[in-house]
Amino acid sequence: MILYTPMQLELVLEGFDTTRYPDYKNIEYQGVAMVVEPCSPGEYRIVRLLSTNPQDYLKLELAPGMVINI
Repeated sequence: MILYTPMQLELVLEGFDTTRYPDYKNIEYQGVAMVVEPCSPGEYRIVRLLSTNPQDYLKLELAPGMVINI
């Protein structure tokens, strides 16, 4: 990435190293690979599916945003 700016690099990148990212995990649930984020102990919210099977995307219980218990 090339960044053209008249601002000093220190000002542009200020706070860049302190950025917090969500705690995503790759898991396999009911034979389907997916990315989830923890909600509470034992509960995860589905972020996205990683499956190559189109039928997995039609399952309502595996839709992004749904909460699963593990």
